Amino acid sequence: MEEKVLLEVNQLKKYFPVKAGVFKKTVGYVKAVDEISFYIKEGETLGLVGESGCGKSTTGATILRLEEATSGEVKYQGKDVLGLNKKEMREMRKEMQIIFQDPYASLNPRMTVADIVGEPLDIHNLVDNKKERNERVRELLDSVGLTAEQMNRYPHEFSGGQRQRIGVARALAVSPKLIIADEPVSALDVSIQAQVINILQDLQREYGLTYLFIAHDLSVVKHISDRVAVMYLGKIVEMTDKEDLYNNPLHPYTQSLLSAIPIPDPTVNNERIILEGDVPSPVNPPSGCRFHPRCPKAMEVCSEAVPEFKEYDDGHFAACHLLD
Repeated sequence: MEEKVLLEVNQLKKYFPVKAGVFKKTVGYVKAVDEISFYIKEGETLGLVGESGCGKSTTGATILRLEEATSGEVKYQGKDVLGLNKKEMREMRKEMQIIFQDPYASLNPRMTVADIVGEPLDIHNLVDNKKERNERVRELLDSVGLTAEQMNRYPHEFSGGQRQRIGVARALAVSPKLIIADEPVSALDVSIQAQVINILQDLQREYGLTYLFIAHDLSVVKHISDRVAVMYLGKIVEMTDKEDLYNNPLHPYTQSLLSAIPIPDPTVNNERIILEGDVPSPVNPPSGCRFHPRCPKAMEVCSEAVPEFKEYDDGHFAACHLLD
């Protein structure tokens, strides 16, 4: 039986205006997300990777309409998310939730853990009274490895890893199907990262969750994802299942990212691909393929024509003139 597509993103764009002068005239746009398309099947994890500033987090925020899209479409179970009104979007929030990157900034320091995790229950009228609410909060905390005794404490009394668990419990409160995890472990120590990822995987198995897992650490993504999309300067340059991506990367950018992963075996000679220069500005991205100024294999056509994002192997998509 073929799995159902839960989320479909087509030609999604998010441009931020750049304003200058006394009258704050728009003089250009930051092309944070520029016509990207992908899908996520029910129960799977799609990893979205790339360097800082490539548009990963903006993609997540735009899907959830924390940022309004410039154009394109986002379909959740066939329903057009971008066309929903305020009331309908509020209902939709029960289906789609987010875990934020920074566990220090995403929790209100004046609220107890019980109030932080219980707030979504109140907003969506999912409990009838305080007793029921506290019971549900206890269950949620238990599911992420925290205890009922910690309910009445404040965020500053917890470590970074514990705070992120509170963030996970809050996201789970409304029983969503899709969770966008926006670099949920990048602010944590490596030993704690593994714990949080294991919790996310356990919850996925238990509740049948679907994840869009945003990260810049390829080894973390390999551990948790089923498929991986690689993003560079607002565009997706390659997408396939994780084994295929790690064993047979097609795009030069993916190849350079993978070459930077340390290999613990000293007998393996892993040749680093060092990229020249810095990531160009999204305000004025290069013509043609956006990666061509830094690509060690660039040809003349790369600076002239935008490569088409197409399928080269079964389920293996890439946008690169070298492959044609």
